[in-house]
Amino acid sequence: MKKLLTLFFTLSMMVFTTSCDNDFEDLNVDPTASTNLDVNPKFAYLFLKSAGDEFEHSFTNILCAGQLTQQVIDTDFPQGSIYTTREDLQAAWWIVAYQNTVKTVVDIIAQLESEGNTGTEMGIARIWKAYIFHTIVDQYGDTPYFGAGQGFLSGNIRPAYDDAQDIYMDMLNELEEGVAQLGSPSTLGTADLIYGGDTAKWSKFGNSLMLRLAMRIKNVDPSASTAWANKAITGGTMSSSSDTAFMTHTNGPQQLNQNAWGVYQPRYVNARIGATIYDWLADHGDPRLNILADPNGPAAGNRYGLERDQLLAIYGETPESYARVNPAITQLDSPWVFISYAQTSLLEAEFAASAGNHTLAETKYNDGVTANMQIWGSHYDASLTVDNSTINDYLTANPYDASQGERMIGEQYWAASFFDFFESFSNFRRSGYPELQAFGGHDPFPGNVTNGAIPRRLIYPSNEGSVNTDNFNAAIQAQGPNNQITRVWWDVN
Repeated sequence: MKKLLTLFFTLSMMVFTTSCDNDFEDLNVDPTASTNLDVNPKFAYLFLKSAGDEFEHSFTNILCAGQLTQQVIDTDFPQGSIYTTREDLQAAWWIVAYQNTVKTVVDIIAQLESEGNTGTEMGIARIWKAYIFHTIVDQYGDTPYFGAGQGFLSGNIRPAYDDAQDIYMDMLNELEEGVAQLGSPSTLGTADLIYGGDTAKWSKFGNSLMLRLAMRIKNVDPSASTAWANKAITGGTMSSSSDTAFMTHTNGPQQLNQNAWGVYQPRYVNARIGATIYDWLADHGDPRLNILADPNGPAAGNRYGLERDQLLAIYGETPESYARVNPAITQLDSPWVFISYAQTSLLEAEFAASAGNHTLAETKYNDGVTANMQIWGSHYDASLTVDNSTINDYLTANPYDASQGERMIGEQYWAASFFDFFESFSNFRRSGYPELQAFGGHDPFPGNVTNGAIPRRLIYPSNEGSVNTDNFNAAIQAQGPNNQITRVWWDVN
């Protein structure tokens, strides 16, 4: 696999190199389009780029979503912890997505259509398009979707912002139809860096993503949520950690092949695990404490909602007082997980609990907790293996309680989504769990821009107002001001 990643990085760099400026015209010139280029290296690049580089991960996934969910803290960039705004941090994911992954997947679908391909490859492309866009919509809300990535294909360089509800309904439909197109083994071969051409696993991935989206709209459209969740589960979701979708990373030769946190960690030495999740793990006697937090560091997580000078003035503490994220899971060749069996099982637990089937909810809850405890040893580092007796002891000490089912499931989903901070942030806003305190319970930071409330979304790049003016203004009119307290469509909790 490492040799294959190197090969496809080399192929991709021949045709996919793009600039990282913010000019909207650049966001709509397709760097992947070539009448002579086979679709396979495009898929390989798409999967690699979807796992992300250090730039967009550090700026937006870690420093924004990771801090908003109180799982990681970096006092060099405290904006996500004190609810102020630094636009480049919030906009990085948006910019890279529209520059790269959105255009690439749209181009792949167009090429497959031109080739008359309505089979497995098209199904995979449609499923992956939904995966790419669900992250964008969940973080930013209304966004260019139906016309996005069409600059090279149709000349539309200023696409309209589409309503998040319309996007969600289309993504669910795309997943249903994409899964239905999966049939014979794909012709992607080694270009399929996720499942190596295993269409059964692709089907489970598509249905698991369908379940995720179905549960996301639970509070805003209960009937549709139930119908789509049933459809996903009936169709077949992930059934073990062998179905987990992840990217195998390597030490090189370039950053695109490397794990984004592995690149981030040595560059930002004051990044620490958050006190909120550190204390939750400690309070529950959770064996993941010494997996997520460096066991050789201080036995404490970074306090939340304070700048560095406040930490020193109030507590006499500095970043060195807190544990870093465990180096064993932040190597350059650590994997990147897209969707895990643990997350999927916990969503099934919540769905069962909501229907009053707490026997099934308990089984799925136990399966999800077990799977997340095991994945660190199976996918990251064998030294992190948690044996069955330890897991059983944990579940005995922390048994599923039907009266507290949704809270327990929500907290476990938060823990199981460590590193996938976008998903952690989204599920927190949707479910209300864990019950995070603004500023970690400290007094509101005087310069906060959310009236002391936990932010509900990330902001669009401000230059959208000048390069895509009419569509940008229409989106603001429809959704609300471009700030961190305007809620996305499904966020009504």
